[in-house]
Amino acid sequence: MAFRLEPTCGSIFSMTKTRKLKSPWAIQQFVSQLPYPSGEECRSVACVLKNQKAHCMEGALTAAWYLEKLGHEPRLLHLRAHRDDDHCVAVFQVKGRWGAIGKSNTTLLTWRDPVYRSLEALAMSYFPFYFNPKGQMSLCAWAGPIRLSRYEKWNWKSSDLDIGEMSPTFYDREKEHEIMSPDQIERLPRVEARLVKACFLGANLKGLYGAKAKA
Repeated sequence: MAFRLEPTCGSIFSMTKTRKLKSPWAIQQFVSQLPYPSGEECRSVACVLKNQKAHCMEGALTAAWYLEKLGHEPRLLHLRAHRDDDHCVAVFQVKGRWGAIGKSNTTLLTWRDPVYRSLEALAMSYFPFYFNPKGQMSLCAWAGPIRLSRYEKWNWKSSDLDIGEMSPTFYDREKEHEIMSPDQIERLPRVEARLVKACFLGANLKGLYGAKAKA
């Protein structure tokens, strides 16, 4: 059930002069500097701009909103994981090549330059760097491009409510492409310790996969 987060997010969103970001890279820099919260609720773009913090889904929605202001269609790429958190990034195209803007609690699942000829190639660029804090590989499927125009009923731009139930509907409405089955993923070797350390450098430990189970 959705619950109210901030009673004035929508009105503040419509009244406040938002920061002008003139390129996809400027958008990436903006979402990257936002603190990563440990809560599971999902806030609209309005609430993100008001509270100045975002997790991956909130960051992807915010990036998609800014991309729309630059003339891009607001679209997402959804990455599904096994024994790890799922991830979303905002995607865009430059001269037919795909790129991505992401907010992550890791250092390796964010920006991708617009050099990929297909969404599959873009999704696969995340595979070597998608692993949990134990170093276990975890990316098993992707879906996209997810056109946010199909999800307007969630009022993802200016809702005052928790919109966390929006992303689970991707599984029902979007075609998913399997990379590997969970059994295949589990047979892969663990990532080297130094790469794991680099990936989670500066992470909000309370927001990492498995942290709540241990608490």
